This record gives sequence, structure tokens and C-alpha cells, in this order.
Amino acid sequence: MRIERTGQVEPLTPRVMVFIEKALSGVSLDGPDSNDKRPDYLCIDGRLVIELKTLEDDGTDRMTNLTDELRQRDDWPVFLGSAPMRAFIENTNDPEGIQQRVIERLGRGLINQRKKANRQLHAFSKTSKAKNLVRMLLIVNEDHEAYDPHMVSYVLWHAVRQIKGELPRYEHVDLIVYMTERHAQMIDGRVIFPTLVIEGSSCASDEWKSAFGELFFNRWARWNGHFPKFVEDITSFETIDHVPEHAARQDFWKLEYRRKPYLRDLTEMELYDRFDEVNLMNALSFMKDCPLETTLEQRTDGIRMFSDMMDEMAHRAIPVTRFPHKADRAVFAARRLNLPPLIVEWVEKFERELEEMNHES
Repeated sequence: MRIERTGQVEPLTPRVMVFIEKALSGVSLDGPDSNDKRPDYLCIDGRLVIELKTLEDDGTDRMTNLTDELRQRDDWPVFLGSAPMRAFIENTNDPEGIQQRVIERLGRGLINQRKKANRQLHAFSKTSKAKNLVRMLLIVNEDHEAYDPHMVSYVLWHAVRQIKGELPRYEHVDLIVYMTERHAQMIDGRVIFPTLVIEGSSCASDEWKSAFGELFFNRWARWNGHFPKFVEDITSFETIDHVPEHAARQDFWKLEYRRKPYLRDLTEMELYDRFDEVNLMNALSFMKDCPLETTLEQRTDGIRMFSDMMDEMAHRAIPVTRFPHKADRAVFAARRLNLPPLIVEWVEKFERELEEMNHES
């Protein structure tokens, strides 16, 4: 399932702020003397206090540092071009352990927001006269692909269950709500955006607090003109592809392949055969001594097919080492392509000489 988005999109955070003020009767707590110890809104006749955090850090630096560490592993795979982190993880000897490290590294941005909110909401609780106050941390993800709903729910679910001493580590946060419009899924022909509601430890003893999470969820859905839809499997949310108005040729090729992944139905062995064929034709197109003449259009098509091949191998988490170059396979590829006998003979002679040189070295 792929969902595309074109053109400019109105930022989510300003829309959420308007929603809080209009649909939740939110009153801003910002003032001339406001500081980091004060939350953002007091809502629903003073019964709900909200600290709003926008994710500004996409985790790139943290992930780059982790990737540099992981590249030192002997089992770290090699891909042609770029590949999602999932593809690298699946081809290591410890996929579960590395996945945990990735989640923890990315999750630091979320935990930092939670720590700040815990202090702010605690400070407000001490000065508030309300007896039945619900304290909410609202996290908005504007456009960061890495913070998918499944990863976020995993990090925050475990965070609310941490114990420090004899008390929950984040005891002053009753509810966490996470909102993103960079991730979605298609249900009955409609695009569904996720809104996660995670209950803090206090909801176990004060069950009535849970109702405020449901209230927020329902009002947000109706504010946007929809009926609320509960989804049990949050792993089914996919990243939305942003489609730029103008794109470089290679970026356009990648977009076109995601729209029509024509290699997707091939078995892995069939893909290996196609890999040999694409590499052979590209090699012949750029060898000066090769008797095969190709046009500029044919060479461009060859480069595009190689780009498609890289995208498909990345999607399947197939490292390049799983498709090693072999002389016999190159010759078989030339025959499958029905190249003229003169070209097939030239390919076989070239490959055997290359094979012999490699053995000698």
C-alpha cells in the first residue's frame, strides 16, 4: 500500500493549537513571565492541562552515529545504493538486538520530550487548585519519517512503565497523545491518519482519567469531519511519499518504480538472472573494446533498469553479496538476451580472461 501527497501541506501543529482552543475550550498559559516550567494549555473548565511538544529533531545525527558503529560489524551487509535500515538489520546475525538499539537510539528524542513534560506538569500540579486534574503530554510529528506509530508506541509504552525507586519514573504524566500525518493507511478507500493514546501509570488507579484520552481522540476526529476509527494493528501504517513538483531524473525513476514495481513478482533466482542481464548490458555499453554498439537511449534505459534493480533489492533486503558476479552466469545472461553469437563469444572470452586474472591474484 502506497499513499502519495503532492503540493504544500498545512503544518499540523498550528491546526492542533486551533483545535485545542476551539474544541477543548483551551486557554493558553503562556504569558510575559512564561518559562519552561509552565505547560501550554488549560482545557475543559480547568480539568485537563496539556503540554504540547513538536518533534523538531528527526534523529538523523543519532542514527548516523549508530550506523557508523554498526558498520564495524563483520556481518554488516553491503547494498547497492541506499536501503532502509530494516534491510540492513534483517541481514545481520543479531537482528533483534540491533533492532532494539535502533529503537532506543531513535526513542531518545521522545524520552527527552517526556522528561521535560513530566517536570512542567509536576510544577503546575503543585500550584493548581483543581482536585481532579488530568495531565496530558501531546506530541506532534510534523514530517519525520523515522517516528512511525509502531516505534513510537513501543518506546512510550515502555517508558510509562519504568520505575524509579518505588514510584513511576514519569508519574506526573497521566496521558500521552501522539499525532502524525506523515504516516497513514488506507481503509475502505479512505486515508486514515494515526492518533495514539498511551495511558500513564496513574490511569490504573484513577480509571476515570482514561476517558480524557478517548474524549481527545473523538473530538479530534470530528473536528476534521470524520468519525473516529479504532485500529488494532498499528504496524499497518505506512510512510506517506512526498511527491515534489520538480525532481531530478533519478528521483523521478525511483518514484515511478514505487508506483509500478514490475520486478516485485519475480522469485529471488529470477531476480538474480535479471540482475546479471542488467549488469551485463550496462558493462557492454560502456566498454570501449566491445563490438556491441548501443545508442544513448539504450544506455539511459540500462541505467534506469539498474536503478529499479537497486530499489527492488533494497525492498527485499537482498545485499549485493547474495548476487555475486560469476563468469558462467554472465555468459548465460548473454545467451538469454539473444545477443549475436559474436557478442556472446566476446563476453565468454572476456569473462574467462578476467576469471583467470582473479585466480592468479
